Amino acid sequence: MESYLLPILGAVILAAVVLIFSIKKSPAPAEPKSKKEPVDGKVHLDPAADAAWLVNHLRPTSSPLDVLYAIATTPDQLKITQKHLDLRQEAVDKKLAALSKKSPTNDMQDLLADDGGWAEEDDDPATTAAKKAAEQKEKEAKQLAAATGKEDVTKLKLEGIDDGVLGAEWVERQCAAMKCWPPPQFQGDLTDGAVKRNLLMTMGRLHAKQLNNHPELLQAGPLGNIDPTYFQGTIEYRSRVGQLLEATLRMACTLRSFRLANSVLDAMIMFKIGVMDVNDEKERAWFADLMKRQYGEGGTPKLIFGEKYLGVPTADPNAAEGEEKDAEKKKIVQLVEQTKAVTTADEKMALEMHISRQHAEAFTKEKLAQCQKQGIPPQIGMNAYRETWFIMVRARKLDGELSPTDKNYGDDHLQVMSQNNHQLYQMLEPATIAAFQKEFAPKNRPSNRMVIGWPFQVANIAQKAGKVKMHLVPPQEEGKYEFTVTIKSQDFLGVDDEFKLVLDVKKGVKKEEEEEEESEGDKKNN
Repeated sequence: MESYLLPILGAVILAAVVLIFSIKKSPAPAEPKSKKEPVDGKVHLDPAADAAWLVNHLRPTSSPLDVLYAIATTPDQLKITQKHLDLRQEAVDKKLAALSKKSPTNDMQDLLADDGGWAEEDDDPATTAAKKAAEQKEKEAKQLAAATGKEDVTKLKLEGIDDGVLGAEWVERQCAAMKCWPPPQFQGDLTDGAVKRNLLMTMGRLHAKQLNNHPELLQAGPLGNIDPTYFQGTIEYRSRVGQLLEATLRMACTLRSFRLANSVLDAMIMFKIGVMDVNDEKERAWFADLMKRQYGEGGTPKLIFGEKYLGVPTADPNAAEGEEKDAEKKKIVQLVEQTKAVTTADEKMALEMHISRQHAEAFTKEKLAQCQKQGIPPQIGMNAYRETWFIMVRARKLDGELSPTDKNYGDDHLQVMSQNNHQLYQMLEPATIAAFQKEFAPKNRPSNRMVIGWPFQVANIAQKAGKVKMHLVPPQEEGKYEFTVTIKSQDFLGVDDEFKLVLDVKKGVKKEEEEEEESEGDKKNN
């Protein structure tokens, strides 16, 4: 028996000696690492840098997708998104650290904790009051944590950490399945985290109806299995994109580029409604069916144009001052009877259109029903309504070429901007200038150059008809001109319209010349 014990005893002693030496030779415990600095939530923005980025990354030939890609990758957009990504990573690190500290012993103690006893009898008044006080205290603590940004990070649902939670990775998988990821025709760097996130949110928005109706998302929503670091970020992103789209439209109008403005307006519709192509017949049919189901047969949005007038109206000398308002209500056709010929000497002329909204009644009826269902006073619900349309006017000379010295029609608009030291022109890079100069070459101007771009908004949902009036500068060279008027919606799909008006412009006498002629006549008479 002893012969078996001695080898075992020797092995035990040898192991003990090795352990002692290893303990003596092991390095001293490292100093605790300094606590990681929290991410600063502030972002320093530079709107001028965004403007320069947009104007130099867009061309007259840019597509609506090009517009959305440029907006997704502006310097400020990337700064904001990168900050969101940093804050998310901080939340991930905090949650993982908190979960690693939670031991099995603590879990068992939680299971065995006293939950108020086994008794089934009702609590006495003092116990009930104490419970209510504790519940109120917990509620106030949660409200304070939310207000100060000190919420319990372990309760934050994060994709990749919590089972069944959907976020950016889920959206990317769905976009890939729909063949819109990677983004079509995008030439940028998707290895950049902020670029990738913004492009993903863009593609997600353009496929919103598919994603919002996906069974997995419909199931995760009620369970709260939604990663707020992605889905709440998409709400902020949509707001920023909307603002930048408006700014880009103003740039296009300042540059007088019809094609670029047209692409920006299409991008607005795509991003607002959630479609990849405004000209896709299936998408248009889907939207028309959506409007019919929501508002009824008469609910398809449509502007019907009645009488149209382009010229220099004159006031009726026989009309009393108090009758002016009544005259405004009369048909625009009456203006033709009170007009004079447009001349090159006129400072301005008017484009007036009588418009009927065929969807006014259906929209009003549905809005009232919504207000009643939600318990909102109708006047508040009605006042919140906005419907925006955009008018673009181009012109071409039917009996010759546009004069290169004709301001607003045939001159070199970029050269004029340069001479005036226009702020936007100073941002243009040489390649951008060359692209727009090609767009506005004499042979291209009638089709590509805007005389004016002008928005109008309907704030009264019940308004069935009205008159839209805008002012233009007349051509400075006599002749016959054809004006093309394009109307596009900023809210509805497939409802754009276009018409043409022909105008004869006569040679006029400038006011200074008239005064000089009158002065010469007075001298001769004297």
